[in-house]
Amino acid sequence: MFENSVVIKILSRMGMWFSSQFENSHIINFFLTQNDKKENVENSIFNRLFYGVIGIFRKIFSALRLDKLFKGSIYRISFLWCALAVILAPVIPTMVLLAICVAGVLSLFLDFICNKDRKLKYFAINKYIYLYAFAYIYATITSVTVSGSLLGGMLTVLFILSFIVIVNSVNTKRQLHILMFFMICIGVVVSLYGFYQFMFPDKFSGVWHDKDMFEDISFRVYSTLENPNVLGEYFLLVIPFGCAYIFNTKSIIGKLFFAGCTGIMTICLILTYSRGCYLGLLFGAAVFLVLYDKRFIWLGIIGLILLPFILPDTIINRFMSIGDMSDSSTSYRVYIWLGTIAMLKDYWLCGIGPGIDAFNLVYPAYAFNSISAPHSHNLFLQIICDAGVIGFAIFVAVIYQYYKASFASLKKEKDKKARVYNIAGASAVTAFMVQSMTDYTFYNYRVMFLFWAVLAVGILFTKFSDMKEA
Repeated sequence: MFENSVVIKILSRMGMWFSSQFENSHIINFFLTQNDKKENVENSIFNRLFYGVIGIFRKIFSALRLDKLFKGSIYRISFLWCALAVILAPVIPTMVLLAICVAGVLSLFLDFICNKDRKLKYFAINKYIYLYAFAYIYATITSVTVSGSLLGGMLTVLFILSFIVIVNSVNTKRQLHILMFFMICIGVVVSLYGFYQFMFPDKFSGVWHDKDMFEDISFRVYSTLENPNVLGEYFLLVIPFGCAYIFNTKSIIGKLFFAGCTGIMTICLILTYSRGCYLGLLFGAAVFLVLYDKRFIWLGIIGLILLPFILPDTIINRFMSIGDMSDSSTSYRVYIWLGTIAMLKDYWLCGIGPGIDAFNLVYPAYAFNSISAPHSHNLFLQIICDAGVIGFAIFVAVIYQYYKASFASLKKEKDKKARVYNIAGASAVTAFMVQSMTDYTFYNYRVMFLFWAVLAVGILFTKFSDMKEA
């Protein structure tokens, strides 16, 4: 009766008309056209520079017979090192992650030297990745405190370039599935430790909420990532891929396994009580479901209506407090944003340089109500602080190119499974960007690395049908 009603038929025809006008517009067609052309690779300055350096090393290796020495060596398997970095990132120290990433870079470089047939993969987003890394190199050497920005700048540049390393290390569908499987599994391990914290809060310390306003919240879990907001940001990147494998796995046992993994991670995210992550999860879920099937729009509307009757009071209170200046956490962020904006009036062009030391050297002179902070609590403001408006513009271009690649792939992709993986990538980035409006989501370097890793995985999924099986 609902589907055959006159109102639904009218709304459906109106929706189809708007949809056809939208899809046939020149602007949309330009956005949905991806230009990953071979000539772009061959004429690229980065490509020429890379192969020039590789050519020199190939001659040295050939003269010293090192290419024979490293034949079949584990040091040439860059996928192994990249997979270790992506899988272990949430549970290992930052400097250990740095060491593994360096091993991945050297491994890929070594394989290019020893394998003359290997070619650097090209995606339209690549040049913006290089430019963004260069922007942070420049921001580091022109920082208000070079010594204070050096480590943070180095980590940022390396983790940005991890995107290039990962897309060139994952060469088959099987490798991509292995990477995602273990990434989801380690998310469950992180969640279980979070549950342990929630059950035994007296063994752990940390308060990240206004106790007077939220008396019913006794503890916010943070697991291995030291902060509940950071933990939530990590889950925003992983949960959409767990959902994708629920849809794409054929066996009932497989579906139950991935449903269990995704459910466990979602519950742990809820226990972070991170309002920004709640919003990110909702936006990510909306993108996932609408792109999967437009009919989910109706389900989403019904779900939003029912949420207040289903959710516990603690979560509803957290949602209702968004924008409430009587909440110390909200007012704290607003004052920091105001102080940061005041600072950027003087440093908007080139920024002050990356890192806490640079921020703390300049920000206190502009702080509202003498509120101190290690960062601006907003990713987009912080990028301008670090690298100026030019760095910010390049970052926007990176995200734009990512969405362009994702939606262009969705337009032409016929394989249903490939589409779902692609949708998961777009959903993860969307959820993360929503949370980034309320927090500096790159503050934790491990989460920063995972963002660029997910961006790389998402780009690989845009070419999933063209990849070899194994």
